[in-house]
Amino acid sequence: MKLRNMKLNMGCGKDVLTGWVNADRVALPGVNILCDFSSTPFPFKNDRFSEIRAVNLLEHLPDTVKTMEEIWRVCKTGARIHIRVPHYKSSNAYKDPTHRSFFTEDSFEYFDKGSISWYSSARFKVKSVRKVYQYHVDRYIKRPFPRLLPFVERHFDNTVESIEFELEAIK
Repeated sequence: MKLRNMKLNMGCGKDVLTGWVNADRVALPGVNILCDFSSTPFPFKNDRFSEIRAVNLLEHLPDTVKTMEEIWRVCKTGARIHIRVPHYKSSNAYKDPTHRSFFTEDSFEYFDKGSISWYSSARFKVKSVRKVYQYHVDRYIKRPFPRLLPFVERHFDNTVESIEFELEAIK
């Protein structure tokens, strides 16, 4: 693994990626580093990673702002951060008793460099936000009736299952 291009797979569980530092709090096969991300600071040096992946992790952690500050600390300038979390309207967000935070499409705007946030100096540019639909609702509605999809999202809970964000670390 090249030191100049290190990638961190946070809370990887069984989703181990080749060429990445796979970190989890449970010693599963393929986990390189045992790490409880609910505790800070993370056990990594500043400006270490060029890419970070946090899939179905942030909703389990006690302090989203502190977690994002730690992610920012261990990222290099321009690092890509890939995050997937349950959508706040999805029953998946609420049915798991270990979920502590809920996310909307705008949750990471809080960390944008133009943000009025006084509570954190961690800054990210939101590169993309993608909704993942339950039952592939988008596939059946979007093509023949594209203007109907926002109506369905707004009035029928559980259509959006999760949200995927791509952020860029700004330093």
